[in-house]
Amino acid sequence: MRVAAIQLDTAGGHPDALDRTARLIDEAAADGAGLVLLPELFAVPFVQPDPDPEYFRLAEPLDGPSNVMAAERSRRHGITVVSSVFEASATPGVYHNTACTYVGGELRSVYRKSHLPFSNGFPEKFYFRPGQAEPEVVDIGAAAIGTIICYERHFPELSRIVALKGAAVLTVPVASASAPMREVFQLELRAHGIFNNLFVVCANRIGREGPKDYFGTSAVYGPDGEIIAQAADTGDEVVAADIDLARVTARRESRPFFRDRRPDLYPRLAQPG
Repeated sequence: MRVAAIQLDTAGGHPDALDRTARLIDEAAADGAGLVLLPELFAVPFVQPDPDPEYFRLAEPLDGPSNVMAAERSRRHGITVVSSVFEASATPGVYHNTACTYVGGELRSVYRKSHLPFSNGFPEKFYFRPGQAEPEVVDIGAAAIGTIICYERHFPELSRIVALKGAAVLTVPVASASAPMREVFQLELRAHGIFNNLFVVCANRIGREGPKDYFGTSAVYGPDGEIIAQAADTGDEVVAADIDLARVTARRESRPFFRDRRPDLYPRLAQPG
């Protein structure tokens, strides 16, 4: 199975980002990718450190232009596209940070980011209502995949849920900036691959937006935590790799972490505080 992460500089604005993203999906599909991941809120600038009510004008419904493009490209190429949009819900004044999975043009999963930061220049709680459901796993034919979003990589419970539901691939759309976070970012994603025995595909933004400098580093990681493919630091790029899904089964047999789990000892994990 060939997978691809699209790294994108979105500073050009919404219409330009949509056009460039569509071309990059075409490029990934022409290269044989059956799964393409887009960055977090790929079609709009990301939130700035100071809350700004004007930002809400960038929101769109689930069937807005961003997802229409993603669904059309998914249908045209017969591939899976994991999109990410600033969702304006049907309830006035309620917004979400939402990942949508399209398989052959069909919407198969809607996952709303459930863990939201209000720190380090990312006041997301001001803009988004947290989702109320755990990550879903989607059978895309060649594999089962699940999605968590950016900040949620700090919460190992979520990727473990995806793995326990049978996913072999974890997709992570992100908007991650600041040089000090870059090494931690990679350590976390590699760790998710190792302790869940799965592949991890991550798509990040790149370039400067206001005071933030998004560092890219979009990549594909293996179940041993190795970097299989990684984008350069030069702007828009498709980073693609062939992954051997048999490795997931083999690792889960040789490193039976799920067998050796002791949920009876972990009730504290579900308690607040």
